[in-house]
Amino acid sequence: MTKAVTSPTEWRRRAALVVSAPSGQFAAASVSTALGESAARGWSALDRDDDDASMREAVQCRRFAWEQPDDVPGVLLGWDDDHPAEPVARAHAPAQPYGDIGAAVAFLARAFEEGGNVDDLDAAVELHDLVVALGEGVWLPANALVGWGAALLYEITGEDAFLATTERMADVLCETQAPNGAWADGDEVLTGLAAETLVAMADAVEARASVEEGE
Repeated sequence: MTKAVTSPTEWRRRAALVVSAPSGQFAAASVSTALGESAARGWSALDRDDDDASMREAVQCRRFAWEQPDDVPGVLLGWDDDHPAEPVARAHAPAQPYGDIGAAVAFLARAFEEGGNVDDLDAAVELHDLVVALGEGVWLPANALVGWGAALLYEITGEDAFLATTERMADVLCETQAPNGAWADGDEVLTGLAAETLVAMADAVEARASVEEGE
């Protein structure tokens, strides 16, 4: 496993450089596909303690994980005729919505934490493994939610593969942050998402460390 350049302490410091990052930012403003939108709705339902709504969205996201056909050069992110359909997050291609897959990983991991349905955890792991296999284009600030989802999986499982994804995305975010604290020439949505992701990843990694110290 490649050693991380940065650490949770640095992630928090970088997030604090953002003066106007919206509190609690997750995915609603940054997703664009049926999978991402389902994950965002599910996350919002968890925030509202709406178990029925969060369960419906979890079922939908799980189907994206488990019903992917074998002959697609990427991950189907749309929905048509009761099955995953185009658009496709293509492997080894520029400007793909890999972050939408990360949003689903994060939602399903949190749904497992709060509801205990192992199917949610299994689907989150499946989607994580799919997205990190899609190539170098994953490692961009626009796909920060890939790191958020991996961090929640690491907090739950303690598996090094999820920590590696978390640390790699954190390094990307730290390396691409401008001196004024912003990302992408001051894009407010991306800057808020990147800052919130850094904090969420730090929280998850430190929570896992606390668990392991107490064992």
